[in-house]
Parts: sequence; C-alpha cells; structure tokens
Amino acid sequence: MSSSRLGLRLAVCLLNISEARRKYIVENVAKAALLEKNGQKHPEVSVLNIFSDQEYNRSVITIAASVAELGNSILAACLEAFQSIDMEVQEGIHPCLGAVDLIPIYPLSGIGVEECGAVARI
Repeated sequence: MSSSRLGLRLAVCLLNISEARRKYIVENVAKAALLEKNGQKHPEVSVLNIFSDQEYNRSVITIAASVAELGNSILAACLEAFQSIDMEVQEGIHPCLGAVDLIPIYPLSGIGVEECGAVARI
C-alpha cells in the first residue's frame, strides 16, 4: 500500500552545509533535525542519508518528514550548522555562500510542489 493511500503527507529536504571534514559537526547538524525542542526524537522525522565530499568540504543531509514537521526540523538543523561551522576558516574547492548553502524541498507523498514552496517560505 502506498504512503499516499495511507494519508501520509511527506516531503524531503536535501540540506547542503559547508562542512564534511569534521564528521562530528555533520552528525550534530543531522541530529538536530531529528530532535524535538524537549530533546526527544521526533517520530515523524528521519535522516535518510548523509553524503559528504571531503574535497568540496560540503555535505548533503537528506531529511524526510511529515510536511507539518519538516520546517521545524530544517530550522533546527540550520541553527546547529550556523553555530558550528566557522566560515572564517572554512576551506574547500566548492564555492559556498555560508554555513548553509542550499535548502531544496521536494514532495514525496500526498503533497505538491506548491506546498513544499510554502514550507520553504516559512
């Protein structure tokens, strides 16, 4: 049975951060996406993948969640990245705009791109 037939409204974010060489920072950013404000793991959020490129010094963290929770998860991960990544010393062959470079959001199930755009604007 497909997730859309179950009524799940899911989206995914491929969060691009300017860090790959310090694994603990990448893991802390990913962990921040998973936790509620009280520190407990959020049941509707998953980190599906972490891809890190050492030469680029860039990682992509794939966060999947209900559309209602994705925005909060992305915000928590971004705040952790901003606090942990020092752009004064960041080096890599990929040009970067900041600690967080790109925050694309894509529909997975039960929602459209318009709703993903609304999450992005929030």
